[in-house]
Amino acid sequence: MNIKEMKVQINILTNINKITNTMSMISFSKMGTILKKCKILNNLYKETKKIILENYDVKNNKINCCILITTNKGFCGSINNESIKFFLRFLKNNKNLDLIIIGKKAIDFFDKKNIYIKKKIIFNEKSDIFFSKDIIELLKNYKNIFFISSKIINNSIKSIKTELFVKKKKCFYEKKYLNNNFLFEKYINYSLKHLFYENYYCELKSRMITMKSAADSSKKIIKNMNIIKNKIRQFKVTQEMLEIINGNHL
Repeated sequence: MNIKEMKVQINILTNINKITNTMSMISFSKMGTILKKCKILNNLYKETKKIILENYDVKNNKINCCILITTNKGFCGSINNESIKFFLRFLKNNKNLDLIIIGKKAIDFFDKKNIYIKKKIIFNEKSDIFFSKDIIELLKNYKNIFFISSKIINNSIKSIKTELFVKKKKCFYEKKYLNNNFLFEKYINYSLKHLFYENYYCELKSRMITMKSAADSSKKIIKNMNIIKNKIRQFKVTQEMLEIINGNHL
């Protein structure tokens, strides 16, 4: 490789370094806002769960529903692969499951597999996150609903399973004052929002780390290539000087 080709490669790597640094900074800037949303939604989710577990009548239907949440975009490490592996293990160990997948990455993966998916959903992170009326009506028929998503645990990203309904002694709220359909819809959507934004926070953190690592790696390669380029230039200058000196002696 000559100096001209090396300059082209260094310019390409410099552009990659700028792009990956920018993507890392954008992810970092979004993380604060999403973390605030996660805290608020976590409280709503917990409070709604307390109410619904004391009032909601679990269906006698034997079929459960499993909902997988993945990302729409890439460059975020292996969080989608880990969630999909967790999801497939759960399917293997549990029968009578209807499947719903959320996120472009899961849809792209399962489109290549011979696995029946009941619903495929893509949400835009910038818009409100909620299930449509037809999906809410569908979810009312299941005995239990499981979400599989990503969460930060001990400062590392883990795949988790969230079970929405657990049998509990009902003794606090009076049913006659509650609209169970309204409560169910709110609970499902608060659960979805809470888990979706937790997963989105994991996506941003993973992308920030991945892009920072890529930026650091490209910086090291640029440094090494500049050293090699300078050595080649020095060698050529020395070679030319030797040729001039040898030419004068002839």
